[in-house]
Amino acid sequence: MSSLDESLRRILAVDGVRSATLIDLATGMVVRSAGEELPALPSAAASLALEAQAADRVQGPLRPGGDLDEISLVTSERLLLTKVLDARRPGEGLLLFVDVDRARANPALATLRIGQAAPSVLA
Repeated sequence: MSSLDESLRRILAVDGVRSATLIDLATGMVVRSAGEELPALPSAAASLALEAQAADRVQGPLRPGGDLDEISLVTSERLLLTKVLDARRPGEGLLLFVDVDRARANPALATLRIGQAAPSVLA
């Protein structure tokens, strides 16, 4: 098992996490995925990359709010958390997309634990 697979499994160990996917920010391609299969994952990954690129552009070159760290989408049943990893230049790097079942998790605690574990994905 690769260290990347092991890192994604650590993310899956967070209460309520259904899946964890690593996405190339520049291309929107899925690098690796673990956990439950998500329908239409390739198109969702491309959309997430475009969303992160657009959010990053909104900041502008001076980045008054700092670098983009994460994007959260909350529905009545799920928390969809997208963390930006290793973005040295705008539009480059990786995204960690995590699908959390809100009925099985405390969303705030899950966000905290995912944030703590995210840097190890690239270690």
